[in-house]
Amino acid sequence: MELISRLSGKFSGDSEYYAAEKYGTQYTGKIGEIKVPPTENQLTAREKFAQARQAVLGLSEEEINAYQEAFKKNPGKYKSLNGYIFAKEYEKLGE
Repeated sequence: MELISRLSGKFSGDSEYYAAEKYGTQYTGKIGEIKVPPTENQLTAREKFAQARQAVLGLSEEEINAYQEAFKKNPGKYKSLNGYIFAKEYEKLGE
């Protein structure tokens, strides 16, 4: 007998912990500030992520349509069109 099949939101009104589900995957997390400063690799990854996000925001309608067609032809790895587009723009930035 399954007692609880799914949780969503904070565990209580003043809880630091939450539960959520996205694309069929359930996860938990903790709300709060990070007290350890980021490493150089983390800072580099954050910058690359920001660059990819700006590239996605700057795509033309034609580029988005081309990504949409490619996404339809190659389903599986990516669960959303936005995830697919971001991954492709992130790949363009290289190592």
